[in-house]
Amino acid sequence: MATKEEYLAKLKTQLDSWQVEVDSLQAKAEVATDELKVELDQQIADLKVKFAEGEGKLSELADATEEMWEDLKDDAEAVYGKLVAEYGDEVQEVVASAQSLFDKVKAIFK
Repeated sequence: MATKEEYLAKLKTQLDSWQVEVDSLQAKAEVATDELKVELDQQIADLKVKFAEGEGKLSELADATEEMWEDLKDDAEAVYGKLVAEYGDEVQEVVASAQSLFDKVKAIFK
């Protein structure tokens, strides 16, 4: 099992990579048509809720004392795995959905 610092760094790196995905999606939403923008904005809002949950868990783990960390570390990997599975799948699904919408818009103008 990784140390507290290693675990927190791993979780922070994952959250940062998801933030890049959300930022990219948000940039695309800013130049989208009104109808497409509404849909993308809703998807982004949903992702931000999940992202906030992940940041909350990161903060909770970071604030844990060393004694608490010893108790938490057995559960930490399970929490991380669940977060990665749920949020990662949702990010990929939203990004794929947005890309599909952009492809349809491009096809209309070809």
